[in-house]
Amino acid sequence: MHILGVIAEFNPLHTGHEYLIRHLRLETGAKYCVVVMSGDYVQRGEPAFFSKSLRTMSALLSGADLVLELPLSVATGSAEYFAEGAISLLHRLGCVTHLGFGSESGDIQALLSAGKLLSAEPENYRSLLQENLKKGTNFPKARYEALSASLTSQRRDQDFSAFLSLLSTPNNILGTEYCKALYKLESSIRPVTLKRLGAGYHEDLPEASVYASASGLRKVLLSAQTSDDTETLLQSYVPKDCRSLYRDALQQKQYVTFNDFYLPLYHTLQYTDAASLARFQDVTPEFAERLLNQFRQCSCITELCDALKSKNLTAARIRRSLLHILLRQSKDTLTVEKEQGLSLYARILGFRREAGPLLSEIDRRASIPLVSKLADASKTLSPLAFAQLEQTRKASELYRTAMSGAKSGSEYAQRIIIL
Repeated sequence: MHILGVIAEFNPLHTGHEYLIRHLRLETGAKYCVVVMSGDYVQRGEPAFFSKSLRTMSALLSGADLVLELPLSVATGSAEYFAEGAISLLHRLGCVTHLGFGSESGDIQALLSAGKLLSAEPENYRSLLQENLKKGTNFPKARYEALSASLTSQRRDQDFSAFLSLLSTPNNILGTEYCKALYKLESSIRPVTLKRLGAGYHEDLPEASVYASASGLRKVLLSAQTSDDTETLLQSYVPKDCRSLYRDALQQKQYVTFNDFYLPLYHTLQYTDAASLARFQDVTPEFAERLLNQFRQCSCITELCDALKSKNLTAARIRRSLLHILLRQSKDTLTVEKEQGLSLYARILGFRREAGPLLSEIDRRASIPLVSKLADASKTLSPLAFAQLEQTRKASELYRTAMSGAKSGSEYAQRIIIL
């Protein structure tokens, strides 16, 4: 039985995502599709636009059979941690046969080659990478330059240039990291990729394409002036079965932006020092000092991110640093979790009723606990896994307090979505 795994944020889900799931299922002949999805916070370093409940429902309506939540530390990590943690979760389910994802290249062999090389980490590449990072170069550029310098003497052909270009676009980078993680785990999961159609990851919406970018869709949904404008966007870029979900959420203002979290972040920064901040993920002592010097002069997180810009920090790295401070995600905890495989449990967010045999197969073959009821988690999880779940739970409860029109309250009251 073929089972497809998809790693996603769906922030928010659009017609391109629906196309991806349905075509990957056809290409792999998968009977079931398992989605491992970021919860209420995403890898680009901010809260998700819509809640994980709405995005779970959207996924189930668009071709997924089961949606599992990525732990917070994985969902908000760098591309390497995000990919490694998500692949680890799929691998540990014990029954996923294929991994499907979109990429700018659409060339799975090229992505596999890049992933294999990075998983081996040649010595000259590692030393050059560290030299570049010490110079203050941001990680994506430092890695690109290290690879280019370490391999130039070995390859000077056109394929070499194409290889390096894989590390210059967002989905190719993630695809390479997925393949790297598969090699490191010696996983039997077979990767399959589809070439992305329509707008790129950071691009605005195209006028003549039904396939949006998630960031472009968020931008125009926020800027829509009338209900007619919103309806036009929903009709153009959102799967038919999901439109009423989005329409209701937008009308009731059940969505958030990072700026909605400025007050709790401001409060946190008022009562801390640089040494304490430097204990959180992605936060260096230098960044901590700059942050404490700047935050009182800003009125929102957007202004704060702009004030913290520098040549050696990407915008995503700045946002992730602020998010890790807000959610109290420490470097020490991540190090321990990494030693144990990053994803230490699999929490069910939702499933389709006909996926019963899939759940039985996972229950029989998984090497990590399957969490269906939070109240029972402390009895079935290791102390470290339970701490990881608790951190994710508390972050989701904070998320709901920031959403206008949504009821705050305990994550324990949230039910699994069943279609």
